[in-house]
Amino acid sequence: KQQEKNQQLPNRNRKSQPDITPERQQPLHAPPKPNQPHNSPKEENEEEPPPRLIHILETRFMQNQPNLIQLAKARLQLFKTICLPTVVRQSAWGNFLWIIRTDPSIDESIKSEMIRILQEAGAMTKLDHEVLDENGEPQERALTYLIGSNENYVMPAHNMEGERNDSFDTRHMLEAALERPDLIFAGDAESMKVLLNEISSQRVERDVIMWTRLDADDGLTERFMEYLQRQAIRYFLPQYYDLEMLPQPAQSEIEKQQRNDADERVLENEQERRQQDTFDLEDDREGSDASGDEGILEYVPPKWTYWCNGNNIDWFVTDLIRDPEHKNGTVYPASKNNFCITPGLTLVLQGSQDPSLVPRLDHHRLASFLKTQGGSICGRNGSLSILKEDNADSDIKAEEVDDGSCFHMVKFFLFPAVRSRTPTSAGMMGVTPSKHQLAVVKYKRNKGKLIPYMWELLKNQYGVKNVDLVDTNRYFGNHLFDIAEENARGQCTLGHSCKTSSKDHLQQFIDQKMELVGGFDVIDGKIFLDS
Repeated sequence: KQQEKNQQLPNRNRKSQPDITPERQQPLHAPPKPNQPHNSPKEENEEEPPPRLIHILETRFMQNQPNLIQLAKARLQLFKTICLPTVVRQSAWGNFLWIIRTDPSIDESIKSEMIRILQEAGAMTKLDHEVLDENGEPQERALTYLIGSNENYVMPAHNMEGERNDSFDTRHMLEAALERPDLIFAGDAESMKVLLNEISSQRVERDVIMWTRLDADDGLTERFMEYLQRQAIRYFLPQYYDLEMLPQPAQSEIEKQQRNDADERVLENEQERRQQDTFDLEDDREGSDASGDEGILEYVPPKWTYWCNGNNIDWFVTDLIRDPEHKNGTVYPASKNNFCITPGLTLVLQGSQDPSLVPRLDHHRLASFLKTQGGSICGRNGSLSILKEDNADSDIKAEEVDDGSCFHMVKFFLFPAVRSRTPTSAGMMGVTPSKHQLAVVKYKRNKGKLIPYMWELLKNQYGVKNVDLVDTNRYFGNHLFDIAEENARGQCTLGHSCKTSSKDHLQQFIDQKMELVGGFDVIDGKIFLDS
């Protein structure tokens, strides 16, 4: 019962959420369709179909590293244990398209294993009972694609050569994939053609396009994609928003303390929200009077907006010899108040927006840059506040305050994401708990509570199985040195990190393996044996 209160929406409120079932004329893809709000705005032209949400989840796996077999096996283990179960568990599963990109020359055994585990998880297709074939049978829709490509469309990668103008370009992404059908390793090319035809029509200009990033060793809480889709409707299609607040999960003492420690502004925003009790379009001009008609701005949706997470659970591998009690690894909280982590990083843009005009920033720069720019940079006007009704019997809570900017930090969930922190990391940052993380769990209000709470979340809200974590932790224990050696070879390859600190950290693992023969050095991503 306590877990149902934590990080989960009450069942009684789910009926009020927008309908995000696929349209009947979309048998092969599943862009969700919002329903009409309770207080209907202007009626749609009957000849015009309603706008759609076209949501793409992009994951990269072993790009530009096709021959590092041991590293690939370890990352595949993380994908199977952490990433895959959290994606197929999403409450919005079937209402977004999952694109997994890997090196076109990836080892055949790795590619075959990836396809096998996707198929066994039921991640490839889904029967659509609303769309029937000529025999009256439900048609299958493609949900996931494994594509041989070193391109990335969500965010610019490190060390990419030249300026790219195809980020967030859905049409370019589909056209590029269909030009090489032999590199569509898994997924139905015909389904992709149907989607390309749909977004090539003028109708797409009324649609909303969503891009979300998730690395192959990270995961998302089960209602994350649904939350993003509702926020996209709220800000981009407010006339379809049901005007009923999305209830936040009930906060435990741990959650309240963590939220206070993470960001004191949450309390300030809550106080501001409680002072108002109506739906309002607020004037974001300094010194304006929003009480009269002249002071109220007409709300104009943004052309694009970013969402990202700042909090997550870090999962670490452990040394089974020195720490046999933690066979399933260890977990620690991570919080970055004004810094975007990569899992769940999302861009939403209007279908009519030229994607090349959207700022392309590394995740660590997004918050600091966009928060200072206001709403003009993304073409929005005014701010939209969805506020709590003054009703003692209502358990509806206010959603986030709209500050009028082009950036939103997700605070609806205490821990929206989980990140694996292992020697497979290209950047090799945070592969052991920091001093701050160790201090947080030992803090008197958290001691003995926070870590068990995170384990419960992984089980109940992420779908990560303890037995799989034990197997993965054991795998890393048995192959640690080989993994570190190949990760050293992968440093500084195109699209991956090239940090001296990373190479030095990997060198420590490698020297332990090679100390009996004198050790060897890693220089610019290459291994040199001592003579």
